[in-house]
Parts: sequence; C-alpha cells; structure tokens
Amino acid sequence: MAEKLLLLEQANIFLGDANPEDSNHIKLSSVGLPTLERVTASHLGGGAISEVNWSMNAYRALEPSFKLAGFSESSYRLLGIGSKEPQRFTIYGGLRNKETGKQHQAKAIVRGIIGRLAADAFERGSAFGHDHGITEVTRYELHVDGEEWFYMDYFTSVVRQFGNDETQAMRVALGIE
Repeated sequence: MAEKLLLLEQANIFLGDANPEDSNHIKLSSVGLPTLERVTASHLGGGAISEVNWSMNAYRALEPSFKLAGFSESSYRLLGIGSKEPQRFTIYGGLRNKETGKQHQAKAIVRGIIGRLAADAFERGSAFGHDHGITEVTRYELHVDGEEWFYMDYFTSVVRQFGNDETQAMRVALGIE
C-alpha cells in the first residue's frame, strides 16, 4: 500500500502556551520545522577504499524558524534579553490527505528561546515582517493526528520515533537509567 500524501495547507504558531487569544494564524507568513540531522564523524581507514561518516547517535542542534508579518510585541518580549527562561512554542498545521481529501492535524511543540529576530528591510508597497529563529532547543515533539512521530528531550537524553525509544540502551550503559 502506498504511503499517504499529506500536504501542509495552513499553519499557526503560539508564542508561549497555546492560548486561543494569542493566535498568530493571521500574521504567520512561514514556518520551518527543525532539520533532523545526525552528528557524524568521518573515518578513512588506512587500507579502506572510501571514507565513511559514522553516526555518533546524536542530533545536530534543532533550530526551527518562522516569520510573522508586521511587528509583534510578544516576539520582542520573548527575545531572551534580561530573561533566559526557555519558552514553549506550539505550531499547528492543517494537513490534507490528497487521495481522500481528509483533514489531519500536525502539532509540533518546541522548548527554546527566540535567539534571532531579524526585521525585513522596509520597501514601500511590499510586506514587512520579522524572521524569527528559535535556539537553545531542549525539547521537540512532532505529532500527526495525535500519533507521536518524533520526540527529543535533551535533559533526559530521550529520543523516540513512533513510540520507539532508540536511546534507552545507551542511557542504561551510561548508568542514568
């Protein structure tokens, strides 16, 4: 059976908790989920015919991004100056199964800080907004229709994909579980 073709049609982001009063669905211009990339170490054996990038069982820093139209007071408040307290960012997406037309929900939860806030250059007659970068991401979750597709928590050293904990054996070996 072919895999479902789920396309993202609409998105929303909440800065802080998902309070319906603080929705940004009208101001959100774009959102980028973090790249999931493993840390690797290159090795070329003395008699080997090729180099291999070995996975080190860790992920590169997760850094989602988004763009809001206009000015956002919430963004400037959450920039982290004077307060390094991590925040929760909740991203919702409306997915559509292109075969059946059925609507699905995607939900990503990010814990980090706004580490980059870049205003567009003003140009009369064009949209003006701010690009945002979330850094210090210590927790990331991705759910589709309530099913956990990916979960990473830096402080507990847990990574799960579709409910499978790929890090439990390593935590046992390190004596932390």
